[in-house]
Parts: sequence; C-alpha cells; structure tokens
Amino acid sequence: MSRQDSVQKRALVTGGAVRIGRAIALALGADGWRVAVHFRKSEARALEVVGLLESSGAGGVALQADLSDPEEISRLMRSVQSELGGLELLVNSAAAFPRHDPLTVSADEWNSVFDLNLRAPFLCAREAAKLMEESGGSIINIVDTGANEAWPGYVPYVASKAGLVSITRGLARAFAPSIRVNGVAPGAVLLPPGEDSPEHRQAAAGRTVLGRVGTAEDVAEAVLYLAGARYVTGEIIRVDGGQHLT
Repeated sequence: MSRQDSVQKRALVTGGAVRIGRAIALALGADGWRVAVHFRKSEARALEVVGLLESSGAGGVALQADLSDPEEISRLMRSVQSELGGLELLVNSAAAFPRHDPLTVSADEWNSVFDLNLRAPFLCAREAAKLMEESGGSIINIVDTGANEAWPGYVPYVASKAGLVSITRGLARAFAPSIRVNGVAPGAVLLPPGEDSPEHRQAAAGRTVLGRVGTAEDVAEAVLYLAGARYVTGEIIRVDGGQHLT
C-alpha cells in the first residue's frame, strides 16, 4: 500500500514495541498503514513507537496482551476490531529466544516456549482471519533460519520455529484464496544479548555471502514485500545475507 491509496489499511504487529517488531511497525507506518502495536510488558516502548507513527501521519495504537494466554489473544483481537475497525495484515513477530540445555530443560520451560512461539501465532492467525473474512488480507509469520538447522543450545526454540513454518504453509492452503499466509526467516540479524560483541558480529558476518550482519530493517523490507505481493502465499523468504549458500 502507498499513501496515495484512498483507504488506509490496518495492521497488527505482535511484539511491535521492540527489536524486529518495532522496525516492522515503523516500516508499515512509513508505507501508510495504521498500526496496532502489541506489547506484553514494554508499554513505554510501545507508546514511543505509536508516537513515531502518529508523527509520521500514519497513526497507531498500543495494545497489551499476554499471548501465552488464549483468552488474552481473543481480547487483543476484540481490541483491534474496536480500535482499528478491521484488519488487513497480521505480523506475528512476538517470540521468546531462551537458551536451554536439552538434557535438563523442564516440561514447563518447553511449554512456555511453545505457548508463545507456536500456539500464539496460530491462534492470532485464526482470530485475525475472522476479521479478514469479508475483505481478505495477509498474515506474515516471523520464523527463523534455525528452523532448518541444528542448534543444540536452543532445541525448544528451533522446534517451535520449525512448527511455525509448517503452520504457515498449512494455513496458506486453509485460508486461500482470500487470505495469504507467508513467513520471513531472519538469519544473523540483531544478535542476542551476550552475543553482540565485535567478535561475535565478525564471526556471524563471515558466515554470510554478503559479508555483514543483517538489521531489523532488512527484515521489515521483506515484510513490506510480502504484504503487497498479491500472488505469493505459502512462501518463506530467507533474510540471511546468503548464509544458506555457504
């Protein structure tokens, strides 16, 4: 969508207050979308993003919800309908990235990762599809290149993202033809806390063809493409600097 369009389209970005979600929310605003910025605890940062959206002329609203609770997801979607009056785009960006030893990870820790990283995007997509039934729309899941790799320190996380890839493709079939469902798989983008030293960044850059670590804005560009790509569904776009080629 562009600002020239007569009708402003509406988007919900989960986890839109921080990191990749923030970049996506701001990129959508710059492209003319009105954005609901979801947050769980980062209220001040969500309000900051909304302020930036407002100053750009796009408009936005901050909405709180704990996505690990299905009832909270239903409430969030009711708030989206109330505040925005409808929805054309859902971006499932909220996720947890905890490190676990596979020999000691507990059932509760496993469930915590899956509740947020896998069940929540599915339930958000299902509820969003109800809001998109009449006019159609698009759902974009932020997955991870790790879904196809072996990360021994992040087995629950990687398994949840692999599941999200499967959900993305399954829902693309289930929701067609009026709703498109795609995914974006970031690679070395916004390295995790404790691994963002110059040494870590140099090593990560060395594993890519493009010779650099990615940015949140790189991911947001892929989201913008998929939001407007009317003949693309069930696709996972890798944003990894060509790391998969090495």
